[in-house]
Amino acid sequence: MDRIELINLVPKFLAFYKRARVEGVDRDERWDLWKEHYHFAAVPPGDEGEKMARKLLDDAWDQYPEQVDYIRSWQPEQTSVENYLSKVKSLLGCQQSIDLVLVYFVGGFERNAFVAPYDEERLAMCIPVECGDSDITLSHELTHIVHSATANLTAGWERTIASTILREGLATQVSKHLVPGKEDQRYIEHKEGWFDSCQSSRTDIIKGIIPYLDDSSSELITRFTFGTGT
Repeated sequence: MDRIELINLVPKFLAFYKRARVEGVDRDERWDLWKEHYHFAAVPPGDEGEKMARKLLDDAWDQYPEQVDYIRSWQPEQTSVENYLSKVKSLLGCQQSIDLVLVYFVGGFERNAFVAPYDEERLAMCIPVECGDSDITLSHELTHIVHSATANLTAGWERTIASTILREGLATQVSKHLVPGKEDQRYIEHKEGWFDSCQSSRTDIIKGIIPYLDDSSSELITRFTFGTGT
């Protein structure tokens, strides 16, 4: 039987937000409060990830007031996760039980859900809530969970570029199958216009990435997933 443990980080974010909105709190103090009371973001591990997390916070700060009422009223929901988990398992022929941790968090409006190791046995599926719910996101991230189980894949940050391409490609195609009828952009891009810009440079992108397919360094993974690749 599948098991889903739910962790809701939204109250922690709101506690941080309340402290950081006090008059007179500057950007540095806000960052210190974030690290003390929340400290969760969709970024790589290490110092580079910390820099990215601060930039996400600074860039998103003025957007939070428009969404804070929605964030306060948001409630965690598990039924749709269970339904899509069942569908993904059926599609991928997975017979084994899945034990995962479902983490809901407030991100920086970058729409970056992700899967990461939680403990020695389980993976965490981390879903941002500030931009609303997405069945595409659920099916995509659950594909990573199921694929990791069926293919005995590591979900650690460092993996080859080729493995990353394969995993993301499978998750994208599964989400298109389970949530059909949308424009291609809806299944793959977090930032409007990104997919079209890639299409126009497709040949250069493929040529540029081929030399790095076997590379698994943290620097390269960050460059190709958060940066501009070559």
